[in-house]
Amino acid sequence: MKKIQRVGLKFLIIIFSVLIIANADAQSSSHRLAVADSLFKGKQYTQSLSQYQNILSQKQYSPAMLLKMAYIEEGLNNIGKAMYYLNLYFLASNDKSVITKMEDMAKKFNLEGYKTTDADQFLSFYHDYHFYITVFLAALSILIISTIFYVRVKRKRRPIAAAIFLVAILAIFCVHVNFGERITTAIVSVPDTYIMKGPSAGAPVVTIIDEGHRVEVIGKHDVWLRIRWNGEIAYVKSNSLLPIQF
Repeated sequence: MKKIQRVGLKFLIIIFSVLIIANADAQSSSHRLAVADSLFKGKQYTQSLSQYQNILSQKQYSPAMLLKMAYIEEGLNNIGKAMYYLNLYFLASNDKSVITKMEDMAKKFNLEGYKTTDADQFLSFYHDYHFYITVFLAALSILIISTIFYVRVKRKRRPIAAAIFLVAILAIFCVHVNFGERITTAIVSVPDTYIMKGPSAGAPVVTIIDEGHRVEVIGKHDVWLRIRWNGEIAYVKSNSLLPIQF
């Protein structure tokens, strides 16, 4: 009994310590954000940008902060970074109005990858509800398994149709879990970026592009990312792209 009490006490101490650390970290983040916002209001943009970047590197952010970072980078004529932060802002806020801003900038600087198609809207919806789709497919699989068990054991019948349906659902679930979130987008962040036909410096060059273009990333090969460029598969060095993800 005493041993159980000691284990319980240790567990409570650990939980309490974690809560204290988390609270202290949140307060520290709020303080840094307040300092950065103060610098931004004082038009000390480069100093505030440095503070914002430090906060983001700690996986902490606010939509307003990302919008300010995009504003500063655009003012510094860093179009690739500006587009990157605008995309992150959209990811964090789902504010559809920023799409118009990105499309206007893409048109102004002749950037590819910003035309919204039906496929883009579907993928956006799919990624927004990826978790819920996972839960639904898992629940549906459990329901079908329960039905198969009931028909097989209670009714003494072979649930052939249900078994076929289960195999199909499990196949969809497997693809969804393993590949559903691999397709992502990224911003070209380096001027004069080489787009190659293969994952090699010796491969034929497709084109050379400037920063700011948005590409669909569909895979990786060593230091190369496999992308879709103008409807075709191509490759680019991973350090030339900024993945749009937190």
